[in-house]
Amino acid sequence: MKVGLDTFTIRELNLDPFQTLDFVVAHRLEGVQFGGVRGLSPTLDRGRLREIRAQADRLGLYSHVSIPLCNPHLVAGPIEAHLAGLVEEIEAAASAGWHELHSALGGGPERYEHPVAWTQHLADSAAFIRRLGPVLRQQHSRINLETHGDATTFELVRLVEDVGPDIAGICLDTANVLCHAEDPVWAARRAAPYTHLTHTKDGILFFSPRGYTRQGRPPGQGCLDWAHILPVLAEYAPDLPLSIEDHKWLFEFAIFEKRWLALHPDLSLEELARVVRLAWQGEAAIHSGALANPEAYEAIPFLAQLEERIGAGRDFLLALLQRQGLR
Repeated sequence: MKVGLDTFTIRELNLDPFQTLDFVVAHRLEGVQFGGVRGLSPTLDRGRLREIRAQADRLGLYSHVSIPLCNPHLVAGPIEAHLAGLVEEIEAAASAGWHELHSALGGGPERYEHPVAWTQHLADSAAFIRRLGPVLRQQHSRINLETHGDATTFELVRLVEDVGPDIAGICLDTANVLCHAEDPVWAARRAAPYTHLTHTKDGILFFSPRGYTRQGRPPGQGCLDWAHILPVLAEYAPDLPLSIEDHKWLFEFAIFEKRWLALHPDLSLEELARVVRLAWQGEAAIHSGALANPEAYEAIPFLAQLEERIGAGRDFLLALLQRQGLR
């Protein structure tokens, strides 16, 4: 396993792809998960994409890229045009040697607020990915859907098995599973057989009037049990990239509300209880002073802590991987 960076972490630095690679090397990271292919080259210039990939290879870095959403209910404009654009991006990425592609089905709110039921989103997204099957198989590529605050690991596993694990997989965001009261270790176990990419992040939980709130923290500074999560993932993917995706923001999840619970039919009472315990532990640590007050911590600009947070997450993960013999 290698420890790298997802470029969302450093988006405020406004670096070009080559500057990003230099940043990753300077910060002793081992790879990079770029954003969209068109963000690297709006015209999908294959020569430029190959140059970026070649530079990453020269520097000894792993590299991956993203493609747009695969949910037809969230597409702006004609579906056929979006499909054609995705085909172009898949082919362009493959020409540069990028075959494990990151994508998502949404951002989270559509599970609760969209006029179309979330179950229909899942069914229609699976059908949409099936339509991409021929180009994915031709290019030996796979779309890895992120646990992005929208879909649960239960749902993504079913979707992957339905569509076919040769063309679909999972990008496991290790802390986003908390958006659905999924225990991070249990979620990793469910997703591990199909996980090919990660957004590696941590977080703390504390109670709120509607349920609990999650605050993002660097790996090793939150409630995730990394000592159990990493071996579970390594069992299926010993070379899995651990791409740190770090950011701030407070997100509240209304686990006390009947409607929220109804939209999580796969969630067991035992798993919910395990996550509530994480919130209780976070609450206790805040009151004791062992954890910084979340509001005060959030008020510090992310850029002011960027270098410290990246370094802390990197060092924690590398040390743990070394101790566990996963390097």
